[in-house]
Amino acid sequence: MMIDYYKFAIPAIVIVIIGGMISGLLAYNFYPEKHVNVNIGNGKCYELLDSANVKYQNLAAENEIEILRIQLDAIETEQARLPVIFSGTQAGISDFTDKYNIINIISDTPISDNSNVDKRIVKATISKSEFQRIVNDLTLEDVYPSSKTVAGSIGLQPNTFITPEEGKQISLNSNEFMREGIHEIVESKYDGIKPAECRTKIQY
Repeated sequence: MMIDYYKFAIPAIVIVIIGGMISGLLAYNFYPEKHVNVNIGNGKCYELLDSANVKYQNLAAENEIEILRIQLDAIETEQARLPVIFSGTQAGISDFTDKYNIINIISDTPISDNSNVDKRIVKATISKSEFQRIVNDLTLEDVYPSSKTVAGSIGLQPNTFITPEEGKQISLNSNEFMREGIHEIVESKYDGIKPAECRTKIQY
């Protein structure tokens, strides 16, 4: 499963650029066996397993949380009302909104018409301080693909508080963070690194 991560900033072109973040930022293949295929350029690709895969998942989780922190820093208006999106089960969403007193729900939509699929997508607006509290509470486990919580799924929607230029810079910084981290993992020769067929054209 290819993981693409966070969509934020304005306008649509910036959302596409950054939209590697909730859905394309990392550009890797994540298999059920928890293998990761990474392309480091020059025709060199590697499969990361075992401890190398753990290091990669930690890196990706750190990156995801750091993106939210940088977005917060870019929002200078302390009284800003921020449009956010998050997802989870009905019970998980209820616990999350109660914990952080999120009351301004814009939409709450099931991902499927099948009543047996308990997964919903919620859009809401919250204050900057409320968003700051959520981000401060996040742990790596919250954003791991295998254990993602409702809090860990949160992302900013397009808004006027982050300029297109700031959005592009956040995207560049994030990609550079991932590139350096992936190269460090490969060069450190952790257990579970092996040459592999290149499965993605996006390079780090």
